[in-house]
Amino acid sequence: MKHLLAVCLILLTAGADANTVRTETIFVNSRPAAAMVDVVRPLLEPGGGVSAFHDKLIVRGTARQIADVRALLRDLDRPPRRLIIEVRQAGSVDGFSRDLGYGANTGDVRIGRAPRREGLQLHYRDAQTRGRDDGMQRVQALDGRPALIRAGRSTPVYRAQQQVIGNQLIQGLDVAYRDSLSGFYALPRVHGDQVTVEIYQQHERPGSAGQFHIQQASSVLRGALGQWIPLGSFGGSDSDSRQAFGRHVETRRAEDRQIDLRVIAVD
Repeated sequence: MKHLLAVCLILLTAGADANTVRTETIFVNSRPAAAMVDVVRPLLEPGGGVSAFHDKLIVRGTARQIADVRALLRDLDRPPRRLIIEVRQAGSVDGFSRDLGYGANTGDVRIGRAPRREGLQLHYRDAQTRGRDDGMQRVQALDGRPALIRAGRSTPVYRAQQQVIGNQLIQGLDVAYRDSLSGFYALPRVHGDQVTVEIYQQHERPGSAGQFHIQQASSVLRGALGQWIPLGSFGGSDSDSRQAFGRHVETRRAEDRQIDLRVIAVD
């Protein structure tokens, strides 16, 4: 009988300890502790609670509840995977220019683009250009963390100014610098062998006569890790034809560009 009473007393004491509410501090190593508060809270019954302090969770609950919290953190509190994000651009630019001029000068009559001396003049110029504007940008990131890479240069832009001071007209040039930047911002999220990426990409380059060529793309993409995912493409052409007596000028320009994205898992 005495032995039976002792066993019952031990079981009652163990049950009381299991239901006793206590407070423990648990370190969070790989994630912000504040981000884990809402994840842990459903495991705690009324009377329990959780809060974050720097890299620690302060958990108030029974021994069973605290053990459940520790088990959950073992699954979630892992270092995020390291990733390489690549954005490549493949572009081509074709240009064509043709200039035809003619004229005659008899001394008394001058027609078209004639020389000052007597005689006939005919000139023809045909020029074609073809170029590539390819590029690759790469940045290392962590799963679920944003990454940004950007590079460029400052280009001087000149503006003519006029100012009247008294009876004088003062003319001059004002110089301002304009940044032309290329790069992308990305936020990757890996799930299994798939990845979802929020991406904003831009490509700027200076042109002629103070002009700048600007291209931007923004999207949310999903695809397999390690494979190229099309982000976008664009193309365009423009032409100009000018006709005057004694001269004909024709120009054409075409551009095509393809943008792709790839995410490679390092870990």
